[in-house]
Amino acid sequence: IEFYLVCGYSCVQIARLLGVSERTIRRRLEHYGIRAKDLYTDVSDEELDNIVAEIQRNCPNAGYRIIHGHLRTQGLRIQTLRVRESVQRVDPVGTQMRALSISTRHRRQYSVPGPNAMWHIDGNHKLIRWRFVIHGGVDGFSRLIVYLSAATNNRASTVLDSFIGAAERFGIPSRVRSDKGLENIEVAHFMVARSGENRNSHITGRSVHNQRIERLWRDVYEQVLDKFYCLFYGMESESLLDPDNEVHLYALHWIFLPQLQRHLTLTTGSQSPLQLWTTFQNDDDPDKVDGEFGIDWDGPSCSVKIEGVAVPQAQLQRERTAAEIDTLPNPGVVFTETVDTYCETLQQLSHLLV
Repeated sequence: IEFYLVCGYSCVQIARLLGVSERTIRRRLEHYGIRAKDLYTDVSDEELDNIVAEIQRNCPNAGYRIIHGHLRTQGLRIQTLRVRESVQRVDPVGTQMRALSISTRHRRQYSVPGPNAMWHIDGNHKLIRWRFVIHGGVDGFSRLIVYLSAATNNRASTVLDSFIGAAERFGIPSRVRSDKGLENIEVAHFMVARSGENRNSHITGRSVHNQRIERLWRDVYEQVLDKFYCLFYGMESESLLDPDNEVHLYALHWIFLPQLQRHLTLTTGSQSPLQLWTTFQNDDDPDKVDGEFGIDWDGPSCSVKIEGVAVPQAQLQRERTAAEIDTLPNPGVVFTETVDTYCETLQQLSHLLV
């Protein structure tokens, strides 16, 4: 019961999930001394507004769901209503603009029966100029983000590692949909070996048929990648970064890869998909499906992606020793110090390679 409360369920919803009366749930909570309000962080409206304002300074386009995720990563459990009200107080104009920008239209019901029936996986190449690739996966039914991983390569083994990590947390999906890129081949082999042949355990198709993950990429670019995209181009314009220089890229990856991953982790914070995933996770899954299973025909249009892109890792003139690695600056600095730390790293690498 406490787990469901932490996930944001009400007593009525928990009772419905467990097949008991609401009175039974409340009696159990009273018996174990669990109070829902005790599970939330004690913070005043003024303190909350200050925290929300700071988050919005770093992520000016963030809505209340993204901000809710940021708060959770800071160890703050705040009621959804309070977060929404705080965002409205801090940024009333932005709240109205985001509401007006949402286009609502009728969509056909998504054609998978429940959570883990179909995962959609894909790679995002918006930062490929600097050899960063974002690997992502979503549960098609609930839109739960099962993984978002920043990498400096597009290897199949990297995609598989992210996929396995998500499967260990959420369970192995019945089926996976991806494009035909070679980076997905090890996931395909895993799914066929795990779930069997002749059942479309791994469905491949054109990237435009993977609409279910396209909304994720829009949010990721707006909330995370755009910030890095503009920063890196700014560094180029100031002659701090040359994307054709291996030493520059090595220093960039050293400092900004963990920063990028940290920002991506914040986008996975919304609990609504997790609630949906938990509620319907025991629904039946069909034994066989056709190749169009999991296509969201009314979903957002996808940009056509070049499949099978190779991303070479930055190479220095020689391998660094463990002692040399220890001398490099700590990449875990606050974001405002990243450019200075990058320059320091670049300077140290240049001295080491002389």
